[in-house]
Amino acid sequence: MPSTPNINLDIRIGGSSDPGWHNVLASDNQTTYGYCYTGGDDSAGGLIQTVNQGRDTAPIQLIADPRYQISGHTFKDDPQNQLSWSGNGNRAGAIIDANNAVENAEYSIQVTDTGNGNCTIPCDPQVTNKPQ
Repeated sequence: MPSTPNINLDIRIGGSSDPGWHNVLASDNQTTYGYCYTGGDDSAGGLIQTVNQGRDTAPIQLIADPRYQISGHTFKDDPQNQLSWSGNGNRAGAIIDANNAVENAEYSIQVTDTGNGNCTIPCDPQVTNKPQ
């Protein structure tokens, strides 16, 4: 069974030019936020697994200010339905990769800033299930 390190997600209003940070426009189409994943298989929140080596569960913890809350998730380029979410409150959860089909997908954790009009911020690293 794969062993994925824990994943942490940090968020900053105003964005950041620090290494590893990605700047995105929030749902209000006015505010820029920066997000940074650490941990995972690539040290940047990504998951990389070899197919048929067992299901992978990647715990995700929001380590930002308490005003930020995990409010949802989406999966992209996951036609084999390899990915699922196991919620664990509004500050943590887990991405579960069935890991039985080759694909390059993305998960996106939606974070809500309760201190700025409840706008949402999409944060999306990649998931790769490579052939054996």
